[in-house]
Amino acid sequence: MKSGRVSQTALKIGLIMIALNEKAEWKSRLPQGLAELTERLILAAGVTGYGQRMIRLNKKPWAIRLYEYFEAKVPGTFEGVAERKIFMNEQVLAAIKAGAKQVLVVGAGFDTLCLRLATQFPRVEFFEVDHPATSAAKAKGVAQEGPPENMTLLAADLNETPLSVLMRKAGRYDTSAQSVVVAEGLFPYLKEEVVLQVFCEVAACTGPGTWVVFSHGVTIKEHRIANALLRLIGEPWLSSCSSAGLSGYIGPAWSVIATRGARSTRDLEGFAVAEKL
Repeated sequence: MKSGRVSQTALKIGLIMIALNEKAEWKSRLPQGLAELTERLILAAGVTGYGQRMIRLNKKPWAIRLYEYFEAKVPGTFEGVAERKIFMNEQVLAAIKAGAKQVLVVGAGFDTLCLRLATQFPRVEFFEVDHPATSAAKAKGVAQEGPPENMTLLAADLNETPLSVLMRKAGRYDTSAQSVVVAEGLFPYLKEEVVLQVFCEVAACTGPGTWVVFSHGVTIKEHRIANALLRLIGEPWLSSCSSAGLSGYIGPAWSVIATRGARSTRDLEGFAVAEKL
C-alpha cells in the first residue's frame, strides 16, 4: 500500500459487498445491514472517485454482470468475498459464545463487523487496527454512525509499531484476556515471514484460548489475471498457502481448529481458525 493513500483494496471490497447486496440470493445471506452500512462508511470517507455516482454505477445490472464475468475467470473475486465475510462473522460470533472478551480486527478497511456487533455485545470490547490513511477515512463514517462506547479505532503502521506494542498502549485492551483476532484478506499481502511475525505478535498480546480467524491465498502464482490487477493498483499478493500447509504458515504457538478450503483449484482463498496453545 502506498503511504498516505486509502487502501484501494479496502474500497474495492466495499464496492463488491454493495453490489452483491443487489442480488436477492446474497442479500438474504449477508449479515443484516452489512451492505448499507458499508455504503455509508465509504460515502462518509470522502475518497475522490468513490462518491454517490460511483455507488449508483456499482449497483447497475451491467456492473454486476461485469463482476460475475471476473468471478467466472477467477473464482473468488466476487462471490468469494461474500463467503469470506460470512465465515468471519460466524466465527467471531462462535468465539464470543466460547468466551472471548475482546475482538480485534487487523487491517480492518471498511469492514463493518465491529460496528455491527459492538452494540449487540456491550460487555465485549471491540478494536480495529489499520494503516493511518485508511483508518482516518473509516473514522469519518464511524463518527457519523455514532461510535459505540466499547469500540476503539487504532491508526498505526504495523511495519513501524509492532502489534503487541500497540495493543499494550491501548487503554481499554487487556493483553491477558481471551480474544478473537480477525485478519480478513490481510495475509496474502504479506510475505510468509511477516505472517509468522504477526502470529507471534498476536500470541504476545492475547490470553489463553484466543482464536485467530483469517483468510489465506492459495496457489496465487497460478492466478495471472488476479496478480496483474493487484499489481496494477499497487497492492500485489506476496504469499499463499494450502490448507494442508497452514501449521507451518502460522507457527508453533497455534493450532488450526477449523478450515474452509478453496472450492476448486481455481479459487483464490481459503479460510481458517487457529487457537492459541
